Amino acid sequence: MSLLPNWGFRNTVHATHSQETVKLPLKPTTTANLTDDKNITLENLIKTTVPELANNAKHTLSPMLFSGVLQNMYVAQIGASSYTKKFPVLFARKLYVINDEILDKLNADSSQRYSHLNAGQFSVDFAIGFYDGDKLSREQFVKRAEETLPDEYPKLHSNARYFEESEMDELFASWFTEKAPENEESLVVVVPGVGGGINEPQVRSLVYHLLQKGKHVAVINGRGCCRTPITTPYLTSGLHTDDLRYLVDLLHLKFPGKPLHLIGFSFGGVIITNYIAEEATAGNQDTITSVTSICKPEDFGGAYHHLDETLSGRAVFHKAITFFLMNMMKNNRKVLCDHLDFCDEDEILKDYKTFKTGRQVDDKYTCKFAGFPSATSYYFAISPILKTLKIKTPMLILNTLDDPLTGSNYPYFDVQTNPYLYMATCDLGGHYCFIQRDGDFWFTKAVTKFVDGFDNLVDCNGKVDDNGYAPKQTGFRDRVVLY
Repeated sequence: MSLLPNWGFRNTVHATHSQETVKLPLKPTTTANLTDDKNITLENLIKTTVPELANNAKHTLSPMLFSGVLQNMYVAQIGASSYTKKFPVLFARKLYVINDEILDKLNADSSQRYSHLNAGQFSVDFAIGFYDGDKLSREQFVKRAEETLPDEYPKLHSNARYFEESEMDELFASWFTEKAPENEESLVVVVPGVGGGINEPQVRSLVYHLLQKGKHVAVINGRGCCRTPITTPYLTSGLHTDDLRYLVDLLHLKFPGKPLHLIGFSFGGVIITNYIAEEATAGNQDTITSVTSICKPEDFGGAYHHLDETLSGRAVFHKAITFFLMNMMKNNRKVLCDHLDFCDEDEILKDYKTFKTGRQVDDKYTCKFAGFPSATSYYFAISPILKTLKIKTPMLILNTLDDPLTGSNYPYFDVQTNPYLYMATCDLGGHYCFIQRDGDFWFTKAVTKFVDGFDNLVDCNGKVDDNGYAPKQTGFRDRVVLY
């Protein structure tokens, strides 16, 4: 790690992992070509398929954007519309409505698998292919977007429209094949940050590269996020993982045997980390094939302290986070205020104009949505740094030392303890940017290669060998239970 300021464009990767990472079962067809063994370690899988993520690997970023602050300000300035032509992916949106009938059916058994699934709705944007440039097809897509838009719903972002049930059935039918599971295209669920979705260039770039490799991609939007209006007084939070769990279970039912990968950006990385930690605790760690988090805040209290202490945090990024959070509150204030006694429309509109930090929003609203008395207690509960040792799914953690939003308080020692984890920390890249000379994002291609390498080499139905890894807390369980 350099002692100099994190400025420049020549980037270096620093890898952190246990001395012996988990052994992944190889497909029989790849064993002879790759190794005499029937397994490959997570470390060697990454070194073999994504050499860009090996320790001390080098790559270059845009010389004009020589700091994390500049990288993120550039992305915020150009917006997703500038990347619509560069990554011409078409999306089909489906609303998943959770009603009382569904809740009664899911809660009929005693497993409590969906103990925090609430009535309401969330949305998923399914990637349906590439726009080929034909003017007629473009006009038809725009026309159908107008026809399928629900009454009084906001217009979706470029190249996206609502799909009717019959159209979704046709899409899913095209995803299903009779081939053996190891030869099928995998499923990838992308979980964006709280202010993100298909409106973000980075998400569109990742989906574009995944589609080029034949993956089936779905981008899940939390309640109230990415122009998904709420119908009940529940917004997304770092602990609300049941919407993701519900989608994953539905996809497994619809496409049994297909590998399923999770990729989370920033706050989305928090959600998927909490989700897989919960699955591991419940003994369901085989639900997901692989997980990737990109620039997730490991310690929320530390991240906000970082914003408080930096000029860019105080002048730029506090305002951006506050805008995302309060805009979500403002857009959904009627439903919230009709049901919650701590929400008042006039107060929300006043706070929208006066709040300066995300901590103010979380302390007055978000913590109460999640059932906590303060933002501090909420941050403690959702911070992934407390879940690091619980994870039992092969996971790539990608982050940077010049992240202007989260800081660099990363769990190096815990990652070295957990054999399921591989953390690649880069000197530069900002908050999930890594913009290169051609305008594309370095990490989206690296993450795609990681997923593709898994699909090509690893038997997703085989058993992972973790050498009996089982972290335990043996003391003070009567006062606090962490493991």
